Amino acid sequence: MPYLKYQGKEVFARKDENVLDAMLRSGVDIPFSCRSGVCHICVQRCTQGEIPPLAQNGLRPELREQGYFMTCKCVPLTDMEIVPPSDLFTTTLVHSKELLTPKICKLLIEPPQDFTYRAGQYINVRNPKGVVRSYSLASLPATDYFLELHIQLTANGEMSPWIFDTLSSGDEIEIQRAEGECCYQTKIQTQPMLLIGTGTGLSPLLGVIRDALHQQHQGEIHLYHGSRTLDHLYLHNDLRQLEQQHPNFHYHPCLSGSESPPEGMNAGRADVIAFAELQNLHDWQVYLTGLTEMVEKGRLIALEHGAALSSIHTDAFSITTATPSDKPVQPSTRDYPPPDPVLWKALGEGELLMAVLRDFYGRVFQDPRLSSFFEGVTKQRSIEKQYLFTRQILTGEKIYFGERPRNSHHWMVISDELFDYRAEIMVSCLREHGLAEDMVHRFREVEEFFRAAIVKSSPFARVMGDVEVPFEGFGEITLDVGTLCDVCEREVSIGEKVIYHLRLGKIYCSDCSSQHHHEVS
Repeated sequence: MPYLKYQGKEVFARKDENVLDAMLRSGVDIPFSCRSGVCHICVQRCTQGEIPPLAQNGLRPELREQGYFMTCKCVPLTDMEIVPPSDLFTTTLVHSKELLTPKICKLLIEPPQDFTYRAGQYINVRNPKGVVRSYSLASLPATDYFLELHIQLTANGEMSPWIFDTLSSGDEIEIQRAEGECCYQTKIQTQPMLLIGTGTGLSPLLGVIRDALHQQHQGEIHLYHGSRTLDHLYLHNDLRQLEQQHPNFHYHPCLSGSESPPEGMNAGRADVIAFAELQNLHDWQVYLTGLTEMVEKGRLIALEHGAALSSIHTDAFSITTATPSDKPVQPSTRDYPPPDPVLWKALGEGELLMAVLRDFYGRVFQDPRLSSFFEGVTKQRSIEKQYLFTRQILTGEKIYFGERPRNSHHWMVISDELFDYRAEIMVSCLREHGLAEDMVHRFREVEEFFRAAIVKSSPFARVMGDVEVPFEGFGEITLDVGTLCDVCEREVSIGEKVIYHLRLGKIYCSDCSSQHHHEVS
């Protein structure tokens, strides 16, 4: 029976029990989310003992060498001494800073030793106050030595004013490894490409375009870059020159703040113009970058125009001035999309939907990437809750008593790529059960509505009314919305006092919660 030493505590691991479960069972608080080795939130460092190879699968070589491992994938073979991970930021130097416009600058950064990336990925940057922001890379590793970032000045921001006003050539700057999947796809050299971006959302698109042209992409490449003002089309001349050098590259500048733009420019929003001009996106690769609202809307329109979900690549950002201690941005008060009785009828008024959900959850519960999110939940319970939730959305009937998507997924670190992976399974089930293709697209639009509430890079607290609650232990609350007990599954009415697990969000009705009353914090 291996023993685990962690910050002065000694925990034993049961037979076939992983380190994460042993820690949580013993009351040791370490971060976690997916429990399947995808998110890397639970990574810790082993200073003594043997690390099973599976526990380091997917980590960078340098992290493996330093003893980092995923606790959710580590069934200990020996006693282990474990410490929290050290700072994963790397200090490097600013080579230069150049103003492209009064409010947009180009930052060139010395790449740390052994730094690797793909054009179009992003890096996290941290300033001396501990504020972290993500910026996309416009540079091309095949031809550029320095890392190139395009940064827009945000009024009252915590990061961009520091970069504009304080940071200088030769100064130190802290960055993390490159992440992201908004990159050129090397296996599609003959497919046409559509790229739509706003403002400095051009940065990753420029990296993708440069990579495609460097690799002699044979298909047509259409870039629609949009802004309200002319100065934010900040690489207009460079892109015109690139267009002249490569016959298959087409640049479409768009000005939404002017009804009479200069000659050669379009009047209107880049996404509206692009989708009006390109109605059939079957077999196209689509790239969407910029403000989250545009990216999410563009994804749906691209699907409607025939683009495959796996061919849509995104890099969305939101304007924020929050510091690390600020509360997260609250979701829209519009919790659900409008009812869709036509789609409900196409789903056999529930009969076909139930068949699809049985098939879907049969696959999900066997899927190595998704099954861990349903630990402790039966397949039948998942089918029933999803059926009631979907029925309420499509019909408007008030029959679902469970949590809204944001709260029910609050602890899960789910990337856009994982969200799309799950969506592909659902689309496959819908098609195999004979749902018409236009109805499949409508079903996807419904699911796409909840992307912003589910996709995130780190867990966040659940929101009960207007109050955020922490992750650990149990809490007590009087319900202001109906729900179901997660133990006996009876309906819990508004006004009933319940106990709930702060991290997992499991609700215990008054009949089931007596055993937990002594644990309430």
